[in-house]
This record gives sequence, C-alpha cells and structure tokens, in this order.
Amino acid sequence: MKKSSRQLVEWRKTVDKKAGIIGTGHYVPEKVLTNFDLEKMVDTSDEWIRTRSGIEERRIAAPDEFTSDLGVKAAEQAVENAGIKKEDIDLIITSTISPDYAWPATACRIGAKMGMKGTPAYDMSAACSGFVYALANAKAFVESGIYKKIL
Repeated sequence: MKKSSRQLVEWRKTVDKKAGIIGTGHYVPEKVLTNFDLEKMVDTSDEWIRTRSGIEERRIAAPDEFTSDLGVKAAEQAVENAGIKKEDIDLIITSTISPDYAWPATACRIGAKMGMKGTPAYDMSAACSGFVYALANAKAFVESGIYKKIL
C-alpha cells in the first residue's frame, strides 16, 4: 500500500504543471485585399463590412504559397522567440479551415518542411474558434505531462 501511495504522489509531482506560452510568431502574405477592392467586385461597401465584422483588409497568399508555408514562417519565429530548438518540440497542432490537402495533415507538412519528421502532429478545424480549441488541447497535454513543448 505504501508503494502505491508513493507512486501516486510522485506521479502528481510530475504532472503538477501549469502550461504557458513561451514564444509566438506570425506571418501574413504580402498581397492585401481591402474592403474597397471588394466594393469593385460585389455589391457591398467598406462601411457595411466594417460595421458587421470589423474587417478592414485581408491578406491573400500567393498562388504557389500553401497554408503550411505560412505556418512554417510563423513557427520558425515562435521557436526563435521561445529560445528553444525545433528538436525540443514534441507535438505540432495546426488550426485551419484551409489545409494544404485533405491529408496529410497540414501540421505534418509543417513538421516535414521544418525537418521535424516523426514529430506527432495533427490539425484541428473549428473555424474562428479553432485557435482557442488548439490552445486548450495544448494546455491539457502539457499540464497532464504527456508533452512538454507544443508548437
């Protein structure tokens, strides 16, 4: 009985962690599409779009630029800003509604493009709230002790 109790305490010590964000990165494509540009294409106005969504402009990826390419640029910044090596990352989660392909997961493609083949990776698709769900998943994994550093 003592051994079981001690193991439980030791296990609790290893998983008694609080997750936190140690580095962030971002990337947006160069091409800008404004509400005024949209006014020329469809029956709408800058005012109508801004009052309903708050959106003033959106960025458009180049024809040869994939979601994973955008993700790699942001991920490299995040790794650098965190002061870690990409080899320290033990899981990749990507949240997108515009994956490169149906499969493999865009997260797998990001890992492969960064030279992280073999690192577990998966995509989440939950539209605008996807980032929140991905962050909650990462938090749960870190605080449970399953993973230490998640991209």
